[in-house]
Amino acid sequence: MAHELFTRIADILSAPSEAQALIMHETLVIACHEGLKNTRHGFGNLSSQVEVLCRQHNIAPQDIVAIQKMRRHSNSIAPILPEDVAYDCRALAIFVSAIFQEAIPSFLVGKIPTHGRMTENIQLTNYRYIRCIVKEWDEKTIRVSVTNQDSSEELLTVDYTNTPEYVDFTYLRPLLREGMQLNLLDCNVTRKKVIPRMIVVEPDYLIDISTIANCFESYGHHPLLFTVNRLQNRPVNKYIVLGNFAGSALDDIINHPADYDIKDTFRSNFREKALDFATCPDFNATDFKQEAERQVEHMQEIVDEIFHTFDRDKAILEPSFVCERLGLQGRVDLMTTDLQLLVEQKSGKNIFIERKFRNPHGSLHVEKHYVQLLLYYGILQYNFQLSAKKAHIQLLYSKYPLPDGLLEVEPLQTLIREAIRFRNQTVATEFWMAENGFGRMIPLLTPQTLNVEKQNDSFYHNYLLPQLTGTLAPLHQLNELEKAYFSRMMTFVIKEQLVSKVGAQEGVGSSNADLWNMPLAEKKETGNIYTGLTITSKQCSSSFNGYDTVTLSIPQQGEDFLPNFRRGDMVYLYAYKKGEQPDVRQSILYKGSLQEIHVDSITVHLNDGQQNPDIINGEQFAIEHASSDIGGTAGIRSLYTFITADEDQRQLLLGQRAPRVDKSLKLSKSYHPDYDDIILKAKQAQDYFLLIGPPGTGKTSQALQFLVREQLATSPTSQSSTPKSQSSILLLAYTNRAVDEICGMLTANHFDYVRIGNEFSCDPKYSDHLLSSLLGENPSLASIREKISSAQIIVATTSTMNSRSALFNIKHFDLAIIDEASQILEPNIVGILSAGHGEGRSIERFILVGDHKQLPAVVQQGDIETAIDSPLLKDIHLLSCANSLFERLILTERAAGRTDFIGTLHKQGRMHPDIADFANRKFYAQEQLECVPLAHQVEENLPYKETSEDATDELLKAHRMLFIPSKPCRKLNISEKVNTEEAQIIADMLRRLYRQLSETFNAQKSVGIIVPYRNQIAMIRKEIEKLGIPALEDISIDTVERYQGSQRDVILYSFTVQSRYQLDFLTANTFYEDGQPIDRKLNVAITRARKQLILTGNEATLRQNKLFAELIDYIKEKGGYQTQ
Repeated sequence: MAHELFTRIADILSAPSEAQALIMHETLVIACHEGLKNTRHGFGNLSSQVEVLCRQHNIAPQDIVAIQKMRRHSNSIAPILPEDVAYDCRALAIFVSAIFQEAIPSFLVGKIPTHGRMTENIQLTNYRYIRCIVKEWDEKTIRVSVTNQDSSEELLTVDYTNTPEYVDFTYLRPLLREGMQLNLLDCNVTRKKVIPRMIVVEPDYLIDISTIANCFESYGHHPLLFTVNRLQNRPVNKYIVLGNFAGSALDDIINHPADYDIKDTFRSNFREKALDFATCPDFNATDFKQEAERQVEHMQEIVDEIFHTFDRDKAILEPSFVCERLGLQGRVDLMTTDLQLLVEQKSGKNIFIERKFRNPHGSLHVEKHYVQLLLYYGILQYNFQLSAKKAHIQLLYSKYPLPDGLLEVEPLQTLIREAIRFRNQTVATEFWMAENGFGRMIPLLTPQTLNVEKQNDSFYHNYLLPQLTGTLAPLHQLNELEKAYFSRMMTFVIKEQLVSKVGAQEGVGSSNADLWNMPLAEKKETGNIYTGLTITSKQCSSSFNGYDTVTLSIPQQGEDFLPNFRRGDMVYLYAYKKGEQPDVRQSILYKGSLQEIHVDSITVHLNDGQQNPDIINGEQFAIEHASSDIGGTAGIRSLYTFITADEDQRQLLLGQRAPRVDKSLKLSKSYHPDYDDIILKAKQAQDYFLLIGPPGTGKTSQALQFLVREQLATSPTSQSSTPKSQSSILLLAYTNRAVDEICGMLTANHFDYVRIGNEFSCDPKYSDHLLSSLLGENPSLASIREKISSAQIIVATTSTMNSRSALFNIKHFDLAIIDEASQILEPNIVGILSAGHGEGRSIERFILVGDHKQLPAVVQQGDIETAIDSPLLKDIHLLSCANSLFERLILTERAAGRTDFIGTLHKQGRMHPDIADFANRKFYAQEQLECVPLAHQVEENLPYKETSEDATDELLKAHRMLFIPSKPCRKLNISEKVNTEEAQIIADMLRRLYRQLSETFNAQKSVGIIVPYRNQIAMIRKEIEKLGIPALEDISIDTVERYQGSQRDVILYSFTVQSRYQLDFLTANTFYEDGQPIDRKLNVAITRARKQLILTGNEATLRQNKLFAELIDYIKEKGGYQTQ
């Protein structure tokens, strides 16, 4: 590895100037990845990775300065200056040498300087904001390092006891750790001594402002409340439902100043929140209508009052903000674009207004509401340099009429600092749990710990304490196995969420902090940003929604740009000035979903429409991915649901009791001789059944269809919420694409079903089955409940179901079938499978469908971090947190020697036997797949009739599996994730296939192209364009991950790699079964092909992997190897 990196450094010296920064950056990323790959800690950016590695390997201070300067040069869009290149290469060589403990090779000596050069040591200039890294600390000071403009390191001393206004930062002492990142804000600097007004811990870890505010309770705000609040499912009660309505009404009142009609809000809110209304246990329609009308009347008066003073045309609804300086993100209810007005609305009860007595701050507001508003104000202060005198910040209590309904409040700095203190303690606690384990926190999770204010009144004892006890008591009643499971999985989820926020290592996975840490050039290369967009239209999706549909024109994004966006993705849309770089931290952000994506235009559906179309303006716009904490929080809630489920279900899923079987049950009819035995076994399994569906075995089109038919023909359980004669089925999958496939099967077979989810993530072909579409324009509560209760089949993704678990309040399922189960991590599914309601379990039994030999769930943590150490957990076959429940239960059943609860589909109707043979030998030795056979599986010859041009055409006609060796073609000005030689080979083979298939060629069915890197897609597209054949422009070219679940007659696979280190990426999803490597990525690539598989790769590189060498030799033995 070291030799490869040193060779790359030599390449930099001879590379064209425009390519040097890219090669340098890639080399540095690889070096950091190798140096840190066995670490258990996440690092937010390349700077902190370099810092840690330099410290670990005792690199000299002057060399650290040079290495950081080299890092900064490598991030730049501009070419590195000629006088800097050799010094930067020297710094990179020193870095590589230190990490790998190998001397700088002789071929570099003489090409790089023997000594570094003196730095100018430009001093800090921006005292308002200093990003630094903790070196050491004592009782009074913190020693930190700061990287200056010239990349030199400056050591500063932070005095955190002698602060202005007697701000107490001593609480930081137990939180600090070496390498921690800090933001020092509004600093006074004298002689390298810094006295900040604000200190922010690990600022890349953004916390949502509303989450912080919700932790400010009357009994205190202990940082563990952040964890406690994430344990329980989001409540659906009459107060939540009313709050959602009041928020929508405020938007509609502002959007329709002259013609507002409450009926429009009732109608739109009812459709949008249909499930909440239907599942709300204490909803009373009469009371709701009266209170809603009263609050609307108050809001109309209050809004008129507000806009007597402020410009209504500048009003903006629910804009989002990202503030890296304070480590916060959030969404404001109402503000003006000139930043003069900031309003937060609350629909609930305010005890201070009702009882006419003031709070400890001398006002009538509720503290948590005040905290929320103050933190929004803090974001405006630090993102836009807002002065305290300029802003008017107001709390709108819509339950009350004027004057109490609108409270103007002062920006109280002491409370802002207290809220940031809470944020710092919370973030430090998250880092600590990720590092040391959640289990060590369980003893502290008690009401006594959380009641820091020692509240002792009747309200606490009668209302608050029972709630806390009800939530926390189950944590202290777990047996040893349950505690080990819950603790390990909670640690995994917390760490996964931390990594998704701050990043693990640059170039590995993605994180929210990429929004500001990733250089623009790299965002472009990875396709994670659109820039230079201009608005072409603004539309209202309905008469009462405001302007919420924005279409933008996409200019040329760069020659190799390939967007990493999909329809339905959550995004930020924001304006920026020409000549400046887009930056989410300096803009008002409009959050929305991608509605349409085309080559030259893109449409965003905003979450919140605007009354004034001119509000959404700017010289040009950018689009980037928007983040959400929903996934991590859902995992935590799911685990808590599991440990609070009935004991029988806990024992089942933890392998402590055997699943039950009823052999007396028979099928209602015969479906197909190849499937009947498995459908019968699945019916007889009374708890769970595991259906292994290797590629092409018809698990969705056939097995799933027959399972659904048989369940619908079966009498329901007594618990069923559908009419007594009907069974109810819940069909889930991990991805929207798989859910679309399930919907396709249901539609083709004329099943009636309801789909729950976002319309923009649903294929338009099935959108008429969405709950919102089925309800019509004027739904009633009775019609919503009737539609749900009578639905025999409900379909959704697992993430949608986790966020809509209130559905189980009114719907019981006789059977749940979860497709793609091998891609679903345990924390994302155990809550659904163990959900219960007042009358018992929500799901009677479940079937998991998957193939653990195809690609697993995507996990940001490495193998070492996800490995299981606990003997208790190993005994239940939990070997890694990265494995699925499906895989663990298969191991459980096999270890127990049971066969009643596992079924494998053996007949595959996709691959021709000549293609299936290698996969059968290497990946499915146990399963031994057989051909159905379908017509194309018994064809002796390929359907190529045109006269051969040369020997390559003869090879193409004669063999089902081909390997075409590619010549080394590394180019210094092109990323290593691109292989120009293979792109040309793929294009040439595509031309030949098109010529042979002629009139029967179908871009959607005939050919597909698979690559490991997205960068290679753009290169292949370029080569295809050169052919000048329009029919080839719609060919699907994608990564292996995106191709899972698809098939084509012919698959072309470009291995792309040319370096040893890239093989690690290519084979990262390999596990061993009976001593045989199962390379999941290779398995998926091979098994997408129906009639022919054409592979191209650098043979010398590929042969360094035993399985790849065996594949090449297998093809050579069969005659499909193209000799040079």
